[in-house]
Amino acid sequence: MDPNAQSKAARLTNKVGDLLARGGEKYFSGAQDAVRMVGLTSYASHHVMMGGVVPALQAWIGMQATLGNTFAGALQGKTTLPEAVVASSKRVRAGFRYYELVHRLGPELFGSARFEGEEVLYEDDILRLSYMPPTGPDQGVALFHAGGGLPYSDRLFRMLPEANFYGRFLERGIGVYAMELRGDRGAVNYRAYTLDRLIDTIKHMSNIAFEHNRRRKMILEGYCGHGMQALAYACAMPEDAEAKFQAIALFVAPVDGTQCTELAEMVQLTPRSLVKAEMAIFKALGGFVPGDSMAFGIDMPLNTLFYKTPMGHFSAGFDKPELADVATADALTASQKRDIAGAWWITHENSARYPVAADLVSYANALFTKGVGADGSIPYAYKGTPLSFRDLRDRSTLRVFGFYGARDAMVPDRTAHCLQLLLGDRYKHVVHLHAGHISYVLSPRSWQDSNPRALKPNPIDVLLAHACERG
Repeated sequence: MDPNAQSKAARLTNKVGDLLARGGEKYFSGAQDAVRMVGLTSYASHHVMMGGVVPALQAWIGMQATLGNTFAGALQGKTTLPEAVVASSKRVRAGFRYYELVHRLGPELFGSARFEGEEVLYEDDILRLSYMPPTGPDQGVALFHAGGGLPYSDRLFRMLPEANFYGRFLERGIGVYAMELRGDRGAVNYRAYTLDRLIDTIKHMSNIAFEHNRRRKMILEGYCGHGMQALAYACAMPEDAEAKFQAIALFVAPVDGTQCTELAEMVQLTPRSLVKAEMAIFKALGGFVPGDSMAFGIDMPLNTLFYKTPMGHFSAGFDKPELADVATADALTASQKRDIAGAWWITHENSARYPVAADLVSYANALFTKGVGADGSIPYAYKGTPLSFRDLRDRSTLRVFGFYGARDAMVPDRTAHCLQLLLGDRYKHVVHLHAGHISYVLSPRSWQDSNPRALKPNPIDVLLAHACERG
């Protein structure tokens, strides 16, 4: 046979093979997405029912029962009819007022914690670095909070003067360097806000903090999604992290997102083609995922859709008749302030002000769909170089501390088991029996050893013990 003809036949065969392979890949990918769409539709229907319709019906029946029992008590002589009318009217008035109180007082209360001697050290078009000096005897240790990209705003860590994250460290003599979003949607350049940029910024701002801290090594800290962003920096630049930090502290961080069943299920069911198309649109239009999309993606799996509806607000107020006559924030008790500020934090209006950069969402999606490999590989790259916990392990001596709440429905502690396997003795895993996802922020009394529901061991004691070991 003519060699040229034979060569042409071979090329033709290869082309046909390539065409069939690509066609098969497209077909099976499309088929898998079709199956995912069926699953997502079923999932969404179930969770809309369980997180929206059922709680609404339960709330409606519960309010009717409360009103009925109040008037039944009057007829039974347990109270007077005028008293029953006043009590019921207070509940109804509080129900109608709750939405207004949350939206009027919430913005004033949420993120209002400021500290004596606090100063801004640096800021760019996305993030700001602030320093808060310790209020207790100086322990010679400082915390570097690697914040920035968090649904509903990272002002959460400044929730209230009496309930916040930073104050617990300050009162124990640990200064805090806080890297935070510099403002809301109107003040931030989201198009430039990528994981690469965030890693570079952690490096730059920690340089500033390190010099300000008289070149004493700090503790790198990340809460929830911030934890995975901090780890991305440490994996991308282990030598740089080693030079400035003595340890990494993670609070409720979804290290391997596939282990966060409640949140991961919806992400895994969403067709890959749909995710790619949405992310392309978000990156093109503004560089961020809108707050409503982020909120829906959290509320759906957690069955909390109802609580952000007008009826949900009415039901919450109905159960708090003491709010019926409140007019100003000064008239609120500490627990009421925490309730109003927390309710505002998770509103659609607040989440719209603080969307999340599209590239950071892509990073989170990769963790929730692919997870951490058995070899420590992270399904994302920094400037084209794949990220891996092996680099953190092999190119640094940093220890990692993971703090988790046994009552955390969003991020179970098993998400960090991969770090135990990969880092061995260099990782310490702590689970607090009574803690939930944001207990470390909203429950200041739990940091006090005298409290029956105290955090044991106390995270600060754990970190200070390590600091003493390091000298």
